[in-house]
Amino acid sequence: MTDTPAHEETPYEFGRRLFAAGVAEFQQGGYFEAHDLWEEFWQELRGGDRLFLQGLIHLAVGTYHFQNGNLKGARSQLGKATQKLGRYPEGHWGVDIAPWRVWAAAVAGGATVPPPEAAVVFDSRRFPGQLAMAPR
Repeated sequence: MTDTPAHEETPYEFGRRLFAAGVAEFQQGGYFEAHDLWEEFWQELRGGDRLFLQGLIHLAVGTYHFQNGNLKGARSQLGKATQKLGRYPEGHWGVDIAPWRVWAAAVAGGATVPPPEAAVVFDSRRFPGQLAMAPR
């Protein structure tokens, strides 16, 4: 009997796995953890969608700062999130964050309202079938 080599994860599979894991962390309130996962993916991603992912990273970091009482850091990060995510339509990559976009813009503008209770919705079937990734 011969051993079959284990399937090696492609760069795309790596990115998709990290992205989905980041969404799951964000949904559970693991904002810093979501940031870490998305940032690892972002480092490998190439092309125009890097700004979308970077916007999500800013959203996660800004929410983390907000939860920890760092309003200055939250406003800075959420302002960056609002600016970058605003370039993409709602539902990009199968992600629905509409209430989070509204909240981020409000906090960036000076409000101190709590984050939305609405979950981030991720429809993995709408995640792109291909992404420009750095070779691994």
